[in-house]
Amino acid sequence: MRSPTIHHKRRLTEGMETDDNWVKEGRYDSEFVAAVQKEIEALRNLPPNWDGYGAPVIDPRFIDAAKRFIASLPDNLAFRPLVVPTSNGSLQLEWHEGPRSLELEFESPRTFRFLQWHPEEGIEEEDTIAVEDTERAVDLINWFTRGACR
Repeated sequence: MRSPTIHHKRRLTEGMETDDNWVKEGRYDSEFVAAVQKEIEALRNLPPNWDGYGAPVIDPRFIDAAKRFIASLPDNLAFRPLVVPTSNGSLQLEWHEGPRSLELEFESPRTFRFLQWHPEEGIEEEDTIAVEDTERAVDLINWFTRGACR
């Protein structure tokens, strides 16, 4: 068995073995699904004009789709994403580490648009995929974690 390597991990589960914000590779975050779904669910409480510029409420169908998506991911795939409301009534899941970014914007209950970006490697790809296309989503998240967790 190889020695565990160290990976940066944000918003760690309380009580996990850590050295500041670092977690050993392969550490199971038993709260991943529940914690991310809770953050997504909290977006239902945003009132109209939540941003002060006339933003609508977050579409509840997008909230439900994002929660289903998170539940469909394999265990221990990545650290928790940022959950971000958008001013057009949708939401995004975002992972950022240095110049590498992955953003998944739920643009309908059935699809999300992704942005895969790493300017130093010349990577800038956008496309739309089905929320149920877990295999493609896992490939995207794996792309991010391979570079962000070296």
